[in-house]
Amino acid sequence: MKRSLQFATSRRDLLFAASAVSLIAVTYGLARLGYGLFLPAFSASFPLPPAVSGLLAAGASVLYCVSAGIGFRFAQGHPRAVTLLAGLSAALGSIGIAGAQTTPIFAAGVLLAGTGAGFASPALVELVQRNTAPEARGRLQSVVNSGTGFGVVLAGALSLVLGEAWRMAWALVAVLAVTSMLAVLRLDGSAAAPAAPPRPAPSLVARSSRRGLARPLCGAFVFGIGCAAVWVYGRSTLEQSGGMSEELSAGAWIALGLGGAGATLVSRWLAGRSVPAAWSLTTLATAAATALLGTVPDSLLLAYAASALFGLAYTAATSVLILWASTTDAGSAAGTSLLFTSLVLGQAAGAPLTGFLLQQGGATLAFAVAALACAASTAAAAPIRVKVRVE
Repeated sequence: MKRSLQFATSRRDLLFAASAVSLIAVTYGLARLGYGLFLPAFSASFPLPPAVSGLLAAGASVLYCVSAGIGFRFAQGHPRAVTLLAGLSAALGSIGIAGAQTTPIFAAGVLLAGTGAGFASPALVELVQRNTAPEARGRLQSVVNSGTGFGVVLAGALSLVLGEAWRMAWALVAVLAVTSMLAVLRLDGSAAAPAAPPRPAPSLVARSSRRGLARPLCGAFVFGIGCAAVWVYGRSTLEQSGGMSEELSAGAWIALGLGGAGATLVSRWLAGRSVPAAWSLTTLATAAATALLGTVPDSLLLAYAASALFGLAYTAATSVLILWASTTDAGSAAGTSLLFTSLVLGQAAGAPLTGFLLQQGGATLAFAVAALACAASTAAAAPIRVKVRVE
């Protein structure tokens, strides 16, 4: 679902697309998902045993869902204001992390930083619609969505270059958040356009927004439970259970990000498959990568391969969720918002569960359970066979 920028017809179009990708990269790949990458360094500075760090990740996921709901409700009428919230919340949260001297301040920074991603997606969906010709919107939306993978790669690079200077890294995240936010607002050509007629405000709780979503909602939630293991504890497992150095574990995170960015290469193929086939393939691949990472964290080659496969499969699975939403009665916009909210709520449940299992049984058990959850989510797309007994 991510394609090239061949549709851009002017330098301004290219710059707007680049700024939108940058905002997604910072809010998702850095401010939100960077928590798991820097967890080993955080744990060395603050008392964060696995169960506590899992609860903190769960709290960040819940607040992400809250901000995503607010963004969905108001982005249609006020996309620039929601974009401002995205950049400022990510920046202020990152500043809080960078300057925290106590655990409560650090925790507040983590929670605030993660909300930026929830605001960013709905705001940019609306701004892309306003700034792009109808025939190019789908392609630009896909390009913007690819920003997460690039952000994960950048996060890994920051960790690799700055090493233990994690406070400097998060100060840089704050600068990047403000810069990308200002760039989006500056390049938004719709600000000077005549005001469009007001449209009815969307609602995620309306019955029309939930039609046909029961099974994908369940699948997304269970898949989210399984995905939390790698996103939150992947790097710390490579270092603590696998004995990897900080540099090598950062390299694995970069491989994960490259895999996510590389999902663009299979997007057209996935779009040509049925939703059940595409969902089953991507979730099972995610399960395999999760199990492999927890089983052989001491093998550099296999750990890197598992990280890249996880990034590729996870990103592809989220693309399938978008396709799935478009096939339901709810429609693409509301359906996608609900499915991604369910996915993140699953991650909120999976993070403390994985943390508990890590403390009680170690990485092999915790990641095996996570892999089973990913695999179990395929059941949501299984065909329903009803046998009618005739007497």
